[in-house]
Amino acid sequence: MTNLHAPMQQSKLQNYNSPRGAEAYKADYGNKLHRKWSDKRERALLAGYFAEIGDVDSILDLPCGHGRLADFLKSRCKTLVEADWSFTMVSLNRGDHGDDGRRYFRASALEVPLPDRSVDVVLSFRLSHHLETQDLRERHLRELFRVAKKAVIVTWFSATSLKNLLRQVRVVLAGKKPKNVLRNERVRAVAAECGYTQRRARPLFRIGSGHVVGLFFRDGAAR
Repeated sequence: MTNLHAPMQQSKLQNYNSPRGAEAYKADYGNKLHRKWSDKRERALLAGYFAEIGDVDSILDLPCGHGRLADFLKSRCKTLVEADWSFTMVSLNRGDHGDDGRRYFRASALEVPLPDRSVDVVLSFRLSHHLETQDLRERHLRELFRVAKKAVIVTWFSATSLKNLLRQVRVVLAGKKPKNVLRNERVRAVAAECGYTQRRARPLFRIGSGHVVGLFFRDGAAR
């Protein structure tokens, strides 16, 4: 991998790749109420999206983290491919979930080491808003569309969300750093360039979260 594997601030990357950071991230979803709520909402949206996608042979989850969604995804495919930039996250995931019907490797979501159309569905949650430039956020989308054969499910931080609009006020008044956002019309345009059509773009929560969960189908793919 080139230096594109590190599109985030170095302090964040070091924490994410450390055993302590990985365990803390895992613990958050078991201990923090807002994490539990977001996890429940994500699973509800995913259940509906996979009902539209139908049965598939393979799913790639990148970044997979500690495997928060691993069992949910494995129940919907024959082979689950788990990948993450963090060696520690991949190791933690594998230790918790084993190798039966699963593959693990280290990878950047900006340079996925897989051929075009090599997995049926690609899932990428909670990465886009960490990518520091518009070019990187769009590159991330294009890599997902390239690798997927049938469908892509991806999250991004919406430029038009209430949370981002409030953040923009704080940028002006308090000097806060702007969020790393995408506009839905630009996401649709990138998808169209890659031969995909957006089927869903639902907010994780209308208040309290700026994340959108999008579902895209490759044009002409059987459903």
